Amino acid sequence: MSPHATSAPARPFPNGVYCPLITPFTADEELDIPAWETQVLRLTKAGMGLTLLGTNGEASHLSDDERKTLIASARAVLDKNGFAQTPILVGTGTGSAHQTIKLCKDAKEAGADYAIVIAPGYFSFAIGKNRAALKAFFIDVLDKSPIPVMIYNFPGAAAGIDLDSDFLEELAEHPNCFGAKLTCAGIGKGHRLAAYTQTEAYLARHGPFQVLPGFSDYLLPALVSRQTGCITGTGNIIPKTIVKLYNTSVKAIASGDAKDWAEALKLQDIVSSADWTVVKAGIQGTKYALDHFIQQGLGGDPRKPIPPVDDATKELVEKGLKAAIAFENSL
Repeated sequence: MSPHATSAPARPFPNGVYCPLITPFTADEELDIPAWETQVLRLTKAGMGLTLLGTNGEASHLSDDERKTLIASARAVLDKNGFAQTPILVGTGTGSAHQTIKLCKDAKEAGADYAIVIAPGYFSFAIGKNRAALKAFFIDVLDKSPIPVMIYNFPGAAAGIDLDSDFLEELAEHPNCFGAKLTCAGIGKGHRLAAYTQTEAYLARHGPFQVLPGFSDYLLPALVSRQTGCITGTGNIIPKTIVKLYNTSVKAIASGDAKDWAEALKLQDIVSSADWTVVKAGIQGTKYALDHFIQQGLGGDPRKPIPPVDDATKELVEKGLKAAIAFENSL
């Protein structure tokens, strides 16, 4: 095991809402670092946590050097602007344990505090139903990563590999596993995992464990189920609204006050509608929303094979996000 694998990271990872940042590219598909740094600061100032180089960040389209450049620039701009204690979670999952471990090491060297690792989907035809092989992959990464690791369950981006709650509970026992992101919309799965990892016995032997849906359209119900926040691509566009939904929901659950619950439900209505629009619009639609509503060039172009945004998606975004943007701008 890495000598650093079980050490406490310098920057704690608090409960809350996190955003998988899009990676802005110029028209010739090069990194747009000024736009990247602008978005990093914009989200942080709104109270949104940061997840870099995930699915929304087109991580599979990035070279190792580009990954390191993006992490280092994010860390530098945070430190220079009074956010030195803001943690950075970075996607490091690839097709092999060997390369994933390398990317975990690279991420730490560049300034990341935590890694998030998806199941290796390329060989799903060979290992997708092989529980032992999948567990061996994750255990190897957890053993050798120098930073704590979150498990990323996203069947759509892992050729259908869907990790169940039994499997996730097994991985949650590893001292270097600090959470799970569930982009499978499995609220029951999340409830079981949260219940398992919030017992007094588990916390005494392991410490805090994050259970984070990969969507914000059911954040309030997830928090009722004792999940700890979410990681949502919609946070790229309406970060203040989602932060307000989280804070209001936590308050309502704690107080039991009918007015707090009514406000939380109203906010969830806004976010659920916006989240569905963003899911339908895809990465190119998310980038267009940033360019259209927030700042031209902030989203930028995607890299191929993701196509440019088409007129139908533009219309979907402009109509579907109009109300949520108006509310965001009122905050």
